[in-house]
This record gives sequence, structure tokens and C-alpha cells, in this order.
Amino acid sequence: MITPNIRYYAKMEDCTGSGKIPKYVITTEAGYYPPMEKITGRDGKVSMYLQVSKDSGSKKDNAPSMKLQAKNSLNFTGLKEYFINGKLSGYAYGYPLADKNYSKDKKPNPFFEYRDDGFLFIIHQDKTATTTKDQIKPDIIELIVLEGAKVLIASYCKQLMMGGFDEAIKALREQAKRVEASTR
Repeated sequence: MITPNIRYYAKMEDCTGSGKIPKYVITTEAGYYPPMEKITGRDGKVSMYLQVSKDSGSKKDNAPSMKLQAKNSLNFTGLKEYFINGKLSGYAYGYPLADKNYSKDKKPNPFFEYRDDGFLFIIHQDKTATTTKDQIKPDIIELIVLEGAKVLIASYCKQLMMGGFDEAIKALREQAKRVEASTR
């Protein structure tokens, strides 16, 4: 399988604090992905909330159980295969919303031009956590954006699980720079 062009890499770290919904902020990144600028908060950072999908457990065949939600209630993506056979997989995949607008207010979707891209996620659990809740909640989520890979993203996720992206991810981690609010 040909490895697609990697547009962007980001490391999101848990910054939940006392909040009830797990919140993650991008702390390092490599590459450039223009729609991320549109979801930058007032603090100059990109933050996302990890939430249970409303469609989770419904009759929708392919509804992911978890999703990442960004600024202005934008559903960044559902996290497919976040759980496999009831257990955390450590990996997930998704893709941008394909609609030109989102929400009841018909806000412009900043990812519309990039709707054919695919997202891969590496989910890191806190191995030292003492409570079940903290063991399930990731402490780090890595995002890899693959150009034009939406139609094959499930296959690329399997490739990721089998180590097919190990060298590329190692290089991205080395290339990634700390995000500074003033440089965004």
C-alpha cells in the first residue's frame, strides 16, 4: 500500500483540569493544515473535547462511539475503532465533515475544502493512573492528517496499528515544534 502524503501532525495533551469533559490542547505540531487556524481559540491555542457521540449505541451502523469537538461546537471528527470488542484500541481514524456548513446556524465548515483528507489517531493512556476513569481517559492524543485519504482511512489505520507508519511518525515527532500562542 502506498503511503499518502502526510499534511500535518499534532500532539494533543490533556488539559482537563477540574472539568468533567476531557479537554486536549495542541502542544506540538509539524506541517501546516490551514483549517486549524479557523478553530484556534481566543487564547491562541487549538483545543478539543473528547465526548461520547450522541449516535453511539444507536441503530446507525457505523456511528463511532467517541468524537472530538472543536471551537464553536464543530464536530472535528468521530473516532472510529476507538473501542474494538469493548476494549480501548489505542488507535482511531476519522475524517472531516463533508458539508459546506455545520450546526443549526449554518456556520461555514473550515474543513470543507479538505473533506477528502483522512485523520489517524494514536491514543496514549496513562499507565500510572489509579482510578478506572483516569485509566480510560487518554493523556495524549496524536493526530496525523493524510492528504486525500478519506476513502482508504480505515485501511491506513490498520497499517498504522501494524507499524506501517512507524518511521514517518518518528520523523514527525522529531520535526514537531512546541506551539506558542504568539506564533499561530
